[in-house]
Amino acid sequence: MNPLLQSVQVALQNDTQTEAIDFMDRVVDFCINRENGKVLDGWPRDMIQLLVAYHIAKDTFISEQDAEGNIRGIYMWYNCNEEDDWMFVRNWIQDDPDGNAIFMAFVFSDNTKTFKQITNRFIAKCPEAMQKKLLGVRYRKHKPTKVEYTTKLFKKILSI
Repeated sequence: MNPLLQSVQVALQNDTQTEAIDFMDRVVDFCINRENGKVLDGWPRDMIQLLVAYHIAKDTFISEQDAEGNIRGIYMWYNCNEEDDWMFVRNWIQDDPDGNAIFMAFVFSDNTKTFKQITNRFIAKCPEAMQKKLLGVRYRKHKPTKVEYTTKLFKKILSI
């Protein structure tokens, strides 16, 4: 059981936080429009909204907006252990704050400048990412495959 997830579900069902829900809806629209049909393929809109709300609640969410409030990039991650994989995400398993890895699960951006900005903000907000194992999922042979990254990934992103 994941108590934080349940709390987020109740808050969304109550529908009283209209500003927060409006923001989440803009993030959800951005995710749906920017994702490549692989990461969130088949996820219904309400599930993506729950995902966004869950990451906001557990403070593993970063977003960039332009002057008009349009979402330009997002970054969501999990604190976990190196043996965790995509099922950690799919089964809504709670973060392990003492885990030895960070699962960088949802990173979307509409341009290189924003991608660099959200990466810089991620490193500032989660400095332990520079010492822990970095995990992600890539589609290989038409299925999600866990990959490990090094901090060289950040250097590469920040140099483009």
